Amino acid sequence: MNLRPLIAALLVTTAHAAPTVQGAWHGAFYRLTLTGLSARDGTISWTPDGTGADVRFAATLPTLTRIVPAAQDQLQISVTGHTVQVRSTQGRPLRVNLMPVRAGVEGPARFTAIDVYPEEAWTDYEPVPVTPCRAPAPVPELPYQPPRFASGPLGFYLAQIDPRTGQPLRVITHDPDSLYPLASTFKQIVLWGTLRDVQAGRLTLNTRLTVTEANRSIEFYQPGTRTVQNLATQAIAASENTASDVLHLRYGPDRLQALVTAQGACNTRVNTTTKAWWAAQAGLLPGVYGPDLISGAAQAFALPSAQEAALRARAVTQAQTLNADRVLDNLDRYFFSPAYHPQTEVQIQNRSTPREWATLITRMYLDPSLSASNRAFLRDTLAKGCCRTKDPTVTYWGSKAGSGWRNVTISGLLSLNTGQTFVYAYFNNGSDTIESLLIEKQLPDIARYVLDNAKRLASSAP
Repeated sequence: MNLRPLIAALLVTTAHAAPTVQGAWHGAFYRLTLTGLSARDGTISWTPDGTGADVRFAATLPTLTRIVPAAQDQLQISVTGHTVQVRSTQGRPLRVNLMPVRAGVEGPARFTAIDVYPEEAWTDYEPVPVTPCRAPAPVPELPYQPPRFASGPLGFYLAQIDPRTGQPLRVITHDPDSLYPLASTFKQIVLWGTLRDVQAGRLTLNTRLTVTEANRSIEFYQPGTRTVQNLATQAIAASENTASDVLHLRYGPDRLQALVTAQGACNTRVNTTTKAWWAAQAGLLPGVYGPDLISGAAQAFALPSAQEAALRARAVTQAQTLNADRVLDNLDRYFFSPAYHPQTEVQIQNRSTPREWATLITRMYLDPSLSASNRAFLRDTLAKGCCRTKDPTVTYWGSKAGSGWRNVTISGLLSLNTGQTFVYAYFNNGSDTIESLLIEKQLPDIARYVLDNAKRLASSAP
């Protein structure tokens, strides 16, 4: 999910207005509403024991001191100078989130929110372990070193591969065989399927497809008649959901799923468009998932693959009838409500395991059915994806990132000037960082983390 084009609209503050601070419970969490401030200007620092946080702004804030009773705790809130200080008086864990709130979601005006979640109010993502489709061959493995900037469940798979065969030579892994939602990193496979159709003569890069309000997904989009080349580039470089959906629908979600399954990725699902999964999470597809999204999503997840595919196909079809702005507004309300649960994302969105996805990415890059020109277009397009770390040792970096509510993903392939090639998949769902605008700030750190670990593998080679 790419929200950059909305940042300006989301973060506009009232010019020269004195900041105001108000607080109230919003269901399971306590919200401080700050007007006249930009969430982008705020920075959070947590206490070492996780029982509180300080949020600092450039502007001077009105003084406020408050003790707020919670079910099993008391929240101590102090606003002085430039800082909002939040503490648990009982020394219990707290989650504190800073985010912008769009006008129309919870009122007529935009504002910045600091949401405080007591321990009992937080819902954790539980990665779903699955059996690998094929038993992985034993290869040398280096110890996993967790990233210091991340929180919540994290699946990671990094392999140095033989650049001709794709076979892993040595790896670093963490929870590599559990399911995670893919978010927008799945758009690489839409690109792959599209280029296979170009190769087969069903399309050309100059084929024009029509983009309208009717087939628009959420967030920004370019209406009009657009070439396949333009749509493919924008789906990767700008993570445009509409561009991805138009290509996905043209190829066929079931065909794309068949392509993936034929590669041995039996646990991976890529048969849902972005608009369909966002509409489902927004509660706008009760005819598919029922009136209770949490139970309906869990029931869908438990279905045999053919029945789940049929249900997902219904979701794709019904989502096309919905207005994209309505989907986005309802989605915001859902994420800000107690109805949200991170488990629904792996059940409704496209999904995979780190090992399976990295293996699939390898097959995509080495696909022998693609001509040299189509393979070059694939590599060049993925080189435009977020986020490459500038480093003189890197000769190629292809990637596609994704983000959402408490969720960030990135996967791809990179090569070093030593000739060594690496494939990677980084999935973090259920993070303590909630708002997607803020979790996206981790992407440069994630890219550096991937590169540092690739260098660890490179230096361990015999």
